[in-house]
Amino acid sequence: MRHARGSRGFTLIELMAVVVILAVLAVVAIGAYSKHIRSAHKTEVVGDLSSITLRQKTFLAKSGHYASTTSCEGTACTYPDATVLTAAAGPLRWDTSLPAYTSAGESGAFFRGDGAVHGFDALQFLPEGGESWCGYATISGWGTLGENGNADVPSGVTSPVLIDQEFPATADQYYSRDWFFSYALCDFDFDGVYWAFTTTHYSANVSMSTDATATYQENE
Repeated sequence: MRHARGSRGFTLIELMAVVVILAVLAVVAIGAYSKHIRSAHKTEVVGDLSSITLRQKTFLAKSGHYASTTSCEGTACTYPDATVLTAAAGPLRWDTSLPAYTSAGESGAFFRGDGAVHGFDALQFLPEGGESWCGYATISGWGTLGENGNADVPSGVTSPVLIDQEFPATADQYYSRDWFFSYALCDFDFDGVYWAFTTTHYSANVSMSTDATATYQENE
């Protein structure tokens, strides 16, 4: 009798309590891991945009102007196309032969010397590891004191949202001379809502805050 009472097993309530505790611990662990992964992705984006800035400044020293990869703003203007990244639900390998990478044949406003001296190819830029979780773009132009009196003021960008915040109408000093604006659009949880990262020629910082229009929101 004494032996039987000492070897009594767990009750159903005790087992259920253990299962609940394990489930709570699993949720906490998964949340912490996901947060760590997102933080790592953000660090990669900041590093990539900082690399673009450095390469833009080097390109200016060699060529006399900055380079552009696009003349517009938005998911379809980035390389890779940010909507394709969302559909793929994962990072995409960069194909350096595609026109979207080289900006081959591009000319006009924001492009100098045609596509041969523009695009990520001209900047010799690839993200870390040759693949990315975000779509990237950089736009450059002559300022209001540009060559032959021409000016590529940022307000000429198609569908501006982010660039208008970096170059408000009262900020003429920021684009009185050559300028560039780089951005990344990221969807780390693949829900179709993008997180915008931006940087410009006049700042070494990368902004990752929700934009004022709520077009791009930090919801990751």
